[in-house]
Amino acid sequence: MNTCDAKEYLTRREIPQLFESLLTGLMFYRPDDPIEYLETSLRKVRELGGAEKVRWDTFMGQEKKSLPPLNGGQSRRSFFRNVLPDSLNFPYGRRYDCLPPIQQFSIESDTGLSETAELIEEYEVFDPSRPRPKVILVIGGPGSGKGTQSLKIADRYGFEYVSVGELLRRKMIHNATGNRKWSLITKIITNGELAPQETTITEIKQRIMKIPDASGLVIDGFPRDVAQALSFEDQICTPDLVVFLACANHRLKERLEKRAVQQGRPDDNPKATERRLTNFKQNAAPLVNYFQEKDLIITFDADRDEEEVFYDISDTVDNKLFYAKDPIAGTSELDLRLLLETARSADVSSESGEQAEDELAVYTEDCAEVQQANIEKGL
Repeated sequence: MNTCDAKEYLTRREIPQLFESLLTGLMFYRPDDPIEYLETSLRKVRELGGAEKVRWDTFMGQEKKSLPPLNGGQSRRSFFRNVLPDSLNFPYGRRYDCLPPIQQFSIESDTGLSETAELIEEYEVFDPSRPRPKVILVIGGPGSGKGTQSLKIADRYGFEYVSVGELLRRKMIHNATGNRKWSLITKIITNGELAPQETTITEIKQRIMKIPDASGLVIDGFPRDVAQALSFEDQICTPDLVVFLACANHRLKERLEKRAVQQGRPDDNPKATERRLTNFKQNAAPLVNYFQEKDLIITFDADRDEEEVFYDISDTVDNKLFYAKDPIAGTSELDLRLLLETARSADVSSESGEQAEDELAVYTEDCAEVQQANIEKGL
């Protein structure tokens, strides 16, 4: 089963909604015996008539109250216009309804705060009349040096730098006090959890669409798990290269503690740091394996001097993205003429010159036969 088949199966069977509802219940009740809780919940699913009958809050009981409508009664469609502002104008035409195949647990599933299946619109972020920019994803644990290396890559190759963390933090600062959705997102991130997937993807899309002339993009800090990787490929593109910065856990902690003192980021508090490290440990291996199967990822030892790390990264980028990808199939007609002219003008005796021309004529005939054979084979 390939990736497309797997995603189609999950969507058709309502598996993401089922998992989301189970995870919501687990995080809400935190039962001492999670296995028993899941077994009981799955029996309830069967009693209800299957996964298609399950809502995100099915296992929350009566204690969970629905959140009020945004801004005291704002409709979903008007909210959707706030999420995807008209000012973007969707310059590249195609717009269509699409429900992403997998969602993580987040406020995106709340009926009063999120886009529904009918309102989530997918649109092209790249101008189809231009060559698509090269896309490099830089991933790694918190404190592994993603921002530093991403900036260096962008500067060396003239690419645009996109920091997903900065995009979200900027939104948090501007909207946390007056926007209920972003107020909740701020709490999620401050607690060390992953930001809502669709919100993050939307922010990345909007940023990319503001830089249509970019020859390349270096995206720092995304994806964080396989679900985000699938969403990125579905809604944006398949990356050209994924850079994974591997670093020892104790070194990550040291760097985060130092950064907390120097920068004071809200997600660098001790509780959030531990949670982020835990999330990274849980998600890193599946994410790396996913990109390894696609032959897209290169791992670098980030527990070194940053210049040493960047030297290795730039060498890889040079070879992966900028070498001549079309192999030389044989000597071209121009090359043969040049060889012949060189042989004729060489300062050699008449006998050796005639011998050289004879050998060259044989070589030319052989090359012509090879070229004709390649043409007949469709190469």
